[in-house]
Amino acid sequence: MRNIFIHGIEGCLGSHFAAQCLSASDDRVFYFSDPASGIATQQVPALVAHVAPQQGEKSQQEMVSRLQLANDSPIDAAEFWFFVNAEAPEGSSEILDRLFAICARIGIAEFNFVCCDDADQNTAVQALYQDVAQRCKAQNITYRTFSTALVLGHEHSALKQRSVLSRFLLGLHSLKAEIEERSPQYFDYQALRFVTQANASVNLMPAGTAAELLLKISRAEGTANSHFRIASPQKTSLAALFECISIAYGISLLPVGDAKALNAIDQVFQERLSSSGDILKQGASEAAESEAYRIAGISPESASFEEGACITLLESLRKDEDKALASRRRRAQELPGKLERKTVNRNGSELTYYVAGTTGVPIVVLNALGQGLEYWYRLLDNLMEDHRVIIWEPRGIVAPPPPFELLQQIDDLDAVLQHENLQACHLVGWCTGGKVAVEFHLRRPSVVRSMVFLNNTLKCDGGPEELDSPYERNMETLCRMLVRKPAMATSVMNTLNSRDEEDETEMLENGGEQLSVNVLSLMNADLKPYVLAPFRTQETTVNYAHQLVEFWKHDVRPQLSQVTMPVLLMSAEYDQVATPAASFEAAALFPDARHVHVKGATHYCLYDRPEFVADILKEFFRNADGLISQPRAPESISDCIEAESAGMSVSCSAVATS
Repeated sequence: MRNIFIHGIEGCLGSHFAAQCLSASDDRVFYFSDPASGIATQQVPALVAHVAPQQGEKSQQEMVSRLQLANDSPIDAAEFWFFVNAEAPEGSSEILDRLFAICARIGIAEFNFVCCDDADQNTAVQALYQDVAQRCKAQNITYRTFSTALVLGHEHSALKQRSVLSRFLLGLHSLKAEIEERSPQYFDYQALRFVTQANASVNLMPAGTAAELLLKISRAEGTANSHFRIASPQKTSLAALFECISIAYGISLLPVGDAKALNAIDQVFQERLSSSGDILKQGASEAAESEAYRIAGISPESASFEEGACITLLESLRKDEDKALASRRRRAQELPGKLERKTVNRNGSELTYYVAGTTGVPIVVLNALGQGLEYWYRLLDNLMEDHRVIIWEPRGIVAPPPPFELLQQIDDLDAVLQHENLQACHLVGWCTGGKVAVEFHLRRPSVVRSMVFLNNTLKCDGGPEELDSPYERNMETLCRMLVRKPAMATSVMNTLNSRDEEDETEMLENGGEQLSVNVLSLMNADLKPYVLAPFRTQETTVNYAHQLVEFWKHDVRPQLSQVTMPVLLMSAEYDQVATPAASFEAAALFPDARHVHVKGATHYCLYDRPEFVADILKEFFRNADGLISQPRAPESISDCIEAESAGMSVSCSAVATS
């Protein structure tokens, strides 16, 4: 019986390797929990049991009983396995410092380093192989280093540090779900294209076979202090792989050789894939030699994916993602019933607000004027994992009676913070909420730690007209007319509520070069009832018009230079309400601002891509400077962030776990 320590057990190959160890012997497996993985420590046994090969003599319960969370207690004759993804992680030298310190404390005699997903051409990974060898020699530890082909197997849906192909599939699943919430039939009419080299292929192998090779090579004599490549003896054409993915995911996925063939949705997909897409574009490295199979005593044919088995596995992965997405959406739908309802009296009228979460510096949400809370529930469900969140509907449309001006919105914010006895918070304003955030900070600067502006508008009388969207210009004309002629409210309501929208089927059948842009510009179908909420009665329609006209009287731009704490602005490429240019302009006026521009997104990005937006916000709250100057590992949100020294602007098109 051996004692095996694993770092990286949460990943695809790490979990399959642990399962292989437990099912093939009476070994005990100790694992080190990685908080950055996204998987809770208590979820690891279920993950390993899920991927364990079927063994009649060993029940899953018996195998899992030999899987334990590691501690610092010395254990003799132990071996250590370290699994990493294809990209050398940021700060890998510090990680190895920590791991080899653990090895010294617990008496590790053997160290095995495994880098997954065709990483051999990566010079940083090559340096890691040499670093591991040198450290092992210095500590008199036997070592092996391994590189693998692209590995395909089950991965936990919550995993943040995924394999290359898993990230590709997650990006596909996420984009498909997002587009179908805007246009449910789009992919019934249109394929999704991916640019790659002509006749591109990948070296792909099952995770279970890769794990078996690793285990048997490590047990074979004469393999110490050597490097091994674990790969399939045959390449798989990308066209054949895409055909399997298309069947499993219900979408036509096509490889193309010319970027000019991509429409706007294809381009969004390509940009979000980041490094996982790059590896597929480059094609496969050479097929494996037979030496690893000879040493392991395994037939090379076992590493080849039969088409039916590949489709079955892909379908299983897609179903896992379906369940995970449905679970997240269900939690968001149920969130209103779980929020803590509180009230505070303000000048004889009652202000109702809601609180969720218990830990971390509180986030106070400043909603857009006239809008309900439905836009926020998906994002709050993610933010409340790490923060306490406070939110309410801006008043003045229904009650208290107008006028209810910007100053009174600030008073409401002040009253809530004092009622909660908050000495520090982050402010997150959507659309018009940014003005409230700025004015409140100038009133009580010591309370605000940082500010976030989502799809920000600083529209004001006399402001630059080129920064206004057509929607804002039309709304201004409408509101000023209603202020002069309140009797027009009924006519305005009827016009807005009876607007004819082009039939989706007709739009898709007509097609054309603009089709993908038109679909990306569409509002999420779930939100259509809520957008017209300010116009539900004559009274609310007139009140909303008065509120916006009063809002435009305030120009906060000259005061932005006084906002010295970190500020994050997020804009969206297809925002029809607040122009991205307005956020770019504002970013240049704040002393300490960074700007994230999200490709393929709309004014409702916080609803369409809540996991992505939450990751950006949590990264910003955790380390505002790091969002620009200290990017994390390539699979993280900051992988696609490019800093611009002037105005500290950022361009971001990455996908987070969604």
